Amino acid sequence: MKRLLLFVHFNKYDGLSDYILYLLEHIKHIYSRIVFISNSVISEDQKIKVAKLCNAIILRENKGYDFAAWKEGLLKETWDVLTQYDNVTLMNDTCFGPLFDIEPIYNRFEDQSLDFWGMTNCPYANNGMPGTNDAIPEHVQSYFICFKNKVLQSKVFRTFWENVQIETKVENVIQKYETRLTGILGKTGFIYTTLYDTNIRTGITHHPDLATWYPDLCINNKVPFVKVKSFIRFPHPKYILKLIQEKSEYPVSLIQDAISDSYDPFTALLVCDKLIPARVNRELPETSLKIAVHLHVFYLDLFEQYFIYFDSFLFNFDLFITTDTLEKSKEISDCLESHVTAKKIKEIIITENRGRDIIPWLSIGDRLADYDIVGHFHTKRSPVAEEWSGITWQQEINDLLLRPINEIVNIFNTNSKIGIIIPELPFIFHIPIPLRFSYEKNMQVTMQGLWRKMECRKDINFEVLMTPIMSCGTMFWYRPEALRRLFQLKISMEEVPPEPLTIDGTLLHCIERIVVYLAWNEGFDYRIMVPESQKISGFVDNLMLNQQFVINEQLRNEKIMILRSRSYRLSRVLLVPLRVFRKIINFILK
Repeated sequence: MKRLLLFVHFNKYDGLSDYILYLLEHIKHIYSRIVFISNSVISEDQKIKVAKLCNAIILRENKGYDFAAWKEGLLKETWDVLTQYDNVTLMNDTCFGPLFDIEPIYNRFEDQSLDFWGMTNCPYANNGMPGTNDAIPEHVQSYFICFKNKVLQSKVFRTFWENVQIETKVENVIQKYETRLTGILGKTGFIYTTLYDTNIRTGITHHPDLATWYPDLCINNKVPFVKVKSFIRFPHPKYILKLIQEKSEYPVSLIQDAISDSYDPFTALLVCDKLIPARVNRELPETSLKIAVHLHVFYLDLFEQYFIYFDSFLFNFDLFITTDTLEKSKEISDCLESHVTAKKIKEIIITENRGRDIIPWLSIGDRLADYDIVGHFHTKRSPVAEEWSGITWQQEINDLLLRPINEIVNIFNTNSKIGIIIPELPFIFHIPIPLRFSYEKNMQVTMQGLWRKMECRKDINFEVLMTPIMSCGTMFWYRPEALRRLFQLKISMEEVPPEPLTIDGTLLHCIERIVVYLAWNEGFDYRIMVPESQKISGFVDNLMLNQQFVINEQLRNEKIMILRSRSYRLSRVLLVPLRVFRKIINFILK
């Protein structure tokens, strides 16, 4: 059979995800010709990779979504050439796969008296049409649809595509093209089917789009593609990952990488494996990475505990220490005489007592930029909280970022995509007050302004972010390249308020919350170090607490509005006899 594939690609941040290369690699043998149509920018290196997997590449502006891109591909091939194919397949990159070999599917449907077919259909629904909430006609879903030669030669098919316009809203594309094409061809007498007919679905379903909302049903019915958005819509996305591993040989790491790159860090946490058990690995890590540690010392009685850990490091590293007085600097030097880490000290820098650990750290960014990975630490104390909270918080950080140091170095050494490693959410934020209670509106606005000021390319709305993924206490391991925009800002001490600081809401607190998102913006992933037995991150628990808090607040506000409404109605009822009584009194007095 002579087959043509028109494959449409789009990445809102430009570039090309590995799952697309995998997909093309595993289906290219089916087609006589593949045309790759990109609605976004791809690099020269990526073009070379794609060129090995297809016969032609069309680069175009992101106008009109996939239907306008398919139209351009069809017209460039010309109708005379298209009619020489046994079938033409239209596909886009909104799905992962193939989970299973799709050639038997082609062979099966090519032997049947069909005119066009797809992987899944969307059954008729009384409402739900995007943009209008009107009825949705039954249609073959356009992420994968194959047309046989009889359709290709028809006037109705050509007329449909020639009338496709550049739409600026995706709702219009769905209304005018995706949901109508099946019906237009069906009225002409063309026969169609799908691999999984969702009209005969079993089980309780509440949404007609099974491919997006019920990926488990699709996988169990041998649909070879899984919609990307299904990992966002399905309530238990990690179950879908496990199901894919059980049912196929598809590398789920491709899914995790794509989700991590395209969706914000918290969404990725719900889908992907971001947790690393804090195991103590006694073996010397094999690495050529150039490593540095920055330690800001303000509380002298706390700094020496770090050197107990530093002395046990089995790899080479350089140590940079910042502190705020010459006296402290001398005392630090005297105390270090009994520690082997003293030989690792690159420099002791005296800074002004302003900006706590963050501004001193940023001020030596040029020195730290020469290293592959850097650990940022400081002598933490919580003067505004009870003493036990600060002590336990500090110990948790040490247990998660210093004791398993060999494991951390190995992660950076073996996975170049990891840009930052943070500790698990401290226990004090698990109970009973969730983290966002102090995540105030003014700071959300400040974070959004900081994001824009750094000209970050990815979209994030901090004003609706309920639980930020962050290193509470601002201690973490990172690649300088991942946080380069923060250092390029050259924030000065004058830009932060002097001590004593408020408990929250300052620029320093914004920086504490934004570093993971900066790494994500630069195309890096993150990991959270957790206790060995822990399976679920405290950030997820925290989100649930916040959601319950919001629900309770909404219910409380609704009750207040109801009571106010009742009081108002009662006052209106009482007002009438009161007016009459006042008139009688006035008459008597006269």
